[in-house]
Amino acid sequence: MPPTAAELIRELTLGQLVDHHAFALTAREEPLAWARETVRRLLHDRTDQNRIDDTVLVVTELLTNAIRHAGGPVSLTIDLYEKGVTVGVVDRGRDTTAISTDAVSLLAGLQDEATAAISGGDLATSGRGLYLVSAFANGWGVEPAREGKVVTAAFCLAGSAA
Repeated sequence: MPPTAAELIRELTLGQLVDHHAFALTAREEPLAWARETVRRLLHDRTDQNRIDDTVLVVTELLTNAIRHAGGPVSLTIDLYEKGVTVGVVDRGRDTTAISTDAVSLLAGLQDEATAAISGGDLATSGRGLYLVSAFANGWGVEPAREGKVVTAAFCLAGSAA
């Protein structure tokens, strides 16, 4: 069972909640660009540029997956803690089992794509988003939400994970 957001926060010892932000992205004209700028603004002066870039990359991946696969309204939460940040993307999809949180499964999928490329096929331009989330966040999980499901990624702000 993947960790819940509360378990991630406890495991990573992010400290006390300092600030909470929730945004509905459905009506925004350029939701990805807006989300990237918002993350940069909220994390400015809280951590180094590499860690901000890690968080922006993960937010972009999670939002892209939600917009592409779940359909319907999408929202973003950003919770700032004393020693970290969590980002959550809520979408209308209800199937939390379709999202592999196992790093081995994510790597196996990439190996299959690489093998296809070597044997003459094209390497897919999609399908690596959750691998990137796993690589750049300190932890992540998926859980049911009242509206559908939420995918949460947690970051310690002491330095880049990559």
